[in-house]
Amino acid sequence: MFDTERPKNLLEKLRSFNSKERFFMVGYILGNPDFKPSQTFVEEIENILNLKFPKELFTAMDYHIDWLYASLHLAFNNDSFGIHPNDDRLIKGQQEDIDFLIAFLQNDCCHIVLIEAKGTMAWRNKQMRSKATRLGGIFGQEGDKWSGVIPHFLILSPKKSKNLNISDWPSWMTLGGEVPWGKLSVPNGLRKVTRCDEYGYANKDGEFWKLELRKNCGNSHRQAAFDTATQHIFRR
Repeated sequence: MFDTERPKNLLEKLRSFNSKERFFMVGYILGNPDFKPSQTFVEEIENILNLKFPKELFTAMDYHIDWLYASLHLAFNNDSFGIHPNDDRLIKGQQEDIDFLIAFLQNDCCHIVLIEAKGTMAWRNKQMRSKATRLGGIFGQEGDKWSGVIPHFLILSPKKSKNLNISDWPSWMTLGGEVPWGKLSVPNGLRKVTRCDEYGYANKDGEFWKLELRKNCGNSHRQAAFDTATQHIFRR
């Protein structure tokens, strides 16, 4: 029989692990201690995932995947401080996390929305495959491992990725054969410092450093000109 209390218990467990200092600090500084998302953001995510959010949401930032699995296990098993089995090695004892998590109750089910974001860096298949494999182990390939729990996944970035290989991802992490995607606004002109040699070529052991424009922020054509000019200056 379906136990309607377990999804409710799951929200409590998720909250109990949410202990990132950054969550409390940012919430305090911005006067939004619960990290309540804006209505604009909520509506965008609703449109992307074909969902309708209730008013009451649990949100968390940089939420460890260990915490996510532990919350599920404790909500569906004995919640105690005793020793629990790790037969499937789903507790890794590492910092791998979810950039932003949203959870809510609806029709006696707990929906968990997992959001990954890239602002100035590119999506890497190795990293995403590792995360997809682990999430598949936690929620199942069809997302039905835990009765009354419905997982969702999406990515946010300035541009839609064309190179992500999702062929071996769990089916619940995609919609219509694609990864659900939303546009993340990042300003142009962002810079970084890079160690280099005396000619301006990147070198992790270089004794010099140079400025570069971040390429994922609409700066690609500007960076090419910038590199050419920089190397010309160094070679004088």
